[in-house]
Amino acid sequence: MLKADDPLLTLLVTCRISPSARIDSAKKNIAALKVPLEVEIIDGLIAEDTEVDTLYDERRNRFEMKRPLVRKEIAVYGSHRRAWERLLQSGKPAALILEDDFAIRDQATFLSVINNSANILGTNRDIVKLFDFEKKVAQLPFFQRKVDEVTLVKWSRPTAGMVAYLITREAAQKFLSRTQIWRQVDEDTKFFWELDLDIWSVPGCPVIDNSYVLGGSLIESERQRNRQRHLFRSLWGNILTVNRRLRTHYYLRVERKKWSKLNE
Repeated sequence: MLKADDPLLTLLVTCRISPSARIDSAKKNIAALKVPLEVEIIDGLIAEDTEVDTLYDERRNRFEMKRPLVRKEIAVYGSHRRAWERLLQSGKPAALILEDDFAIRDQATFLSVINNSANILGTNRDIVKLFDFEKKVAQLPFFQRKVDEVTLVKWSRPTAGMVAYLITREAAQKFLSRTQIWRQVDEDTKFFWELDLDIWSVPGCPVIDNSYVLGGSLIESERQRNRQRHLFRSLWGNILTVNRRLRTHYYLRVERKKWSKLNE
């Protein structure tokens, strides 16, 4: 368990083809906080790495996702896996993981999360996300808790986005128990029940994806071309989405019953 006075291990995920402006911006954002953080840079995968081939489970992707992953998406997932591996190697109980295109939008909330990270993770939370992509339709949280000064929520429809998050070593072990992947890393968090992950978010997104300022996304153009090539799988994708939402609702209701019993 993370102790309140432990410097928080901070892993900055990048790769060798990432523009230098990203690392410079990330370092400035971290330095502006003026808090003790153990910052390490994680040199992640790129699409050309052979590890991308061995990491990807094409067969499971075909049956469980509406489109194949592009090599850059697999590389991004592999880069996060390197960060989780480093967390385990460090012996630390938890880490703050940041992608190199992050920027802090709400410094007060971000600092509250950092300064109270031990209590925020507590004894049972696996991941606390500081960034979620905004949905077209606003949603209410299924659960809401306040820890110290920080509000935590579980969305009724979990949202993608892994630009910034706290993660425990137990959660890293759960992710790494899979030798292969078939979804994007942020899509995997939507299926929290598969690995028995307890995932929360800080509403309001104190951290933003700043890639559009730092030269643009390194993935989006390839991802869009891939989507256009696989439109015929869209119907199957709709079926998968309905199935995921039903299962999400079921498992959140199970959690609600568990919490109700504990608080009786």
